Amino acid sequence: MKKLTIFTIMLALLFLITQFGTISGAGQLSNYGIPYQTYTLSSSNRLIPTQTAYIPVGVLGADLGLNAPEDIFYLDDLFYIADTGNKRIVVMDMTGTLVEAYEFDEFESPTGIFVKEEYLYVADKVAKAVFQIDMNTKTITQTVNKPISPIYGQQNDFVPTKVAVDSSDSIYIIGEGSTSGVIQVNYAGEFVGYLGINTVALSLRKILYNFFVQDSELASSTPPSPTNLALGAKGSILTTNTNVRETFKRLNISGINTLFDTTVYPSVGLADIWMNNENYIYLIADSGEVYEYDSNGNMLFYFNTNDTTLTQTLGLTSQAKGISIDSIGNLYILDKGYNSIQIYQRTVFVDLVHEAVTMYNDGKYVESKPIWEEIIRQNSSFALAHSALGSALAKEGDYKNALSEFYDAKDYKGYSDTFWEIRNVAIQDSLGIWVISLLGIYIALKVAGKVFRKSSIYDVYQEKKKKVLSRKLTSEVVYSLNVIKRPNDMFFGIKRYNSASYLSGFIVFSLFIVVYLINVYATGFLFREANLNNIIIQLSMVIGIFFLYVVVNYLVSTLNDGEGRFKDVLISTSYILVPFIIFTLPMTFLSNYLTYNESFIFSFYHQIILGWTIILVVLSIKSVHNYTFWETVKNILIIIFGMFILILIGLLIYSFLGQLIEFVLSIIKEVIYRV
Repeated sequence: MKKLTIFTIMLALLFLITQFGTISGAGQLSNYGIPYQTYTLSSSNRLIPTQTAYIPVGVLGADLGLNAPEDIFYLDDLFYIADTGNKRIVVMDMTGTLVEAYEFDEFESPTGIFVKEEYLYVADKVAKAVFQIDMNTKTITQTVNKPISPIYGQQNDFVPTKVAVDSSDSIYIIGEGSTSGVIQVNYAGEFVGYLGINTVALSLRKILYNFFVQDSELASSTPPSPTNLALGAKGSILTTNTNVRETFKRLNISGINTLFDTTVYPSVGLADIWMNNENYIYLIADSGEVYEYDSNGNMLFYFNTNDTTLTQTLGLTSQAKGISIDSIGNLYILDKGYNSIQIYQRTVFVDLVHEAVTMYNDGKYVESKPIWEEIIRQNSSFALAHSALGSALAKEGDYKNALSEFYDAKDYKGYSDTFWEIRNVAIQDSLGIWVISLLGIYIALKVAGKVFRKSSIYDVYQEKKKKVLSRKLTSEVVYSLNVIKRPNDMFFGIKRYNSASYLSGFIVFSLFIVVYLINVYATGFLFREANLNNIIIQLSMVIGIFFLYVVVNYLVSTLNDGEGRFKDVLISTSYILVPFIIFTLPMTFLSNYLTYNESFIFSFYHQIILGWTIILVVLSIKSVHNYTFWETVKNILIIIFGMFILILIGLLIYSFLGQLIEFVLSIIKEVIYRV
């Protein structure tokens, strides 16, 4: 009983320390009175704290009687708000004063709004129409209903939620459930086509659900519909999406996403998107998370305004639904929960970043250099700043320092291009010296070899060599080299003549692990695994798969009249890794001198080793178990299926244990609170 009491007290203290640490951490990240912490991306694409980007300074619209507003639009110092609950469109000025309110009997649930010149466009999801309103006469001049074109699809519903209009009066509509993409109609309301359909990745989960539960929603391969849109520069269309990797896109006229491949997309459900007159993209999530990107898709800032404690603190939101930027760069977030608009003023640090990014995207690399240096001085982990500074240094011809900046930013393309320049200069300056040096070394080795073979030391060397090779363990390890030229003979020798032992098998497998680790850490920067922190997990997976294959291989062979013993399977599986052990390290060394221009050499080389190993796996199963070709094929399929089943069972057990541990911890916390 005494031990139980002490244990309970220790758990209570640990819990209180954890809670205190969390509170203290939250206080440290409060950013001098700002109720949220601002982040940017590090070189490893992780969020790291940075200077505050936007400061909350006020609230608008609290006295307008808004009811569950769904959208906001800014133009010429006026805000247009889709006051959905009150079935109206509200117009207010920069001070929050009501300027105009548009109410029509046709309105049932206005959820999307757009303004172009003297026209107001409203998307109403319940009325299933888009209305064009002349703001001078305050009349509905056009109503866009469901297209009658057969291309649209008569079975497709028309539920418009958001709307935008470009310079040619083409109307872009987000339709709820419109899986074909953004609906495009012309100025007369005639259907033109779809734009920006989302693709669906064919995952293993979907394949299994399609095979076993074809009627399940989880088996559906229907692409998700876009959720919101905005107009960008040069005729581009910005969209937000859910349940896809590219949660927002910048589409060109062909519907292709023009954001960089390196873009780090938000993983939350986005509510709205906006691009300001400086070509910066702003995103707001339902959960209050705010993202800012440049026009190419580089994340600049992130912060979360979610009011989790419902304190209605200035700058925090309950249910964010819209985002907009005014002409001087201040940010406005429409809050459906609190029926108001939060105002955020951008800081000097944002001005500094915007100035540098704008110059960089305009190709003024050298001119932007001092600004990037200042940004790095203020935040040394700002990855984009290191990348941009590397480009500026490369333009100046300072390739050495540029390479260092690209390395810090993990900008692989910039690193590759810069290293190519450095290597090219080195080849031009030193090629003759290297050729002469290598030729001299080759001749010296040849001469030294002949001299050595004629000396008395050579006989002593041969005797010691024979003595070492005559040892049983050494001969068993060396026997593994036969897998390169005579694999079938080697497998036969393992099975019939006991030419290898458990110890030699484990030695060869240990060499494989050593080579694997060297390859992971010593491979050139451009071809190295991006995250080396999970090397323990990778290594565990490699070892686990090896022994899982050995066990399943042996179990399947015992059921299918295989002749191989467990010892034969284990040793032969270890020995087929010899090509990887011998031939991987040369490419590991060479990869430090390759660029992306020669990446095909690196890939093709490793594909050869992989293909060679797979062929040896097939030969080992056939030879060790004395199978025919078709028996071998059948057993390989059964082995793969058996490994899959065991892995699946392991994952289920892991999941169950996780839930069990969570349940036990919840009981302990409850006991602590009650005691």
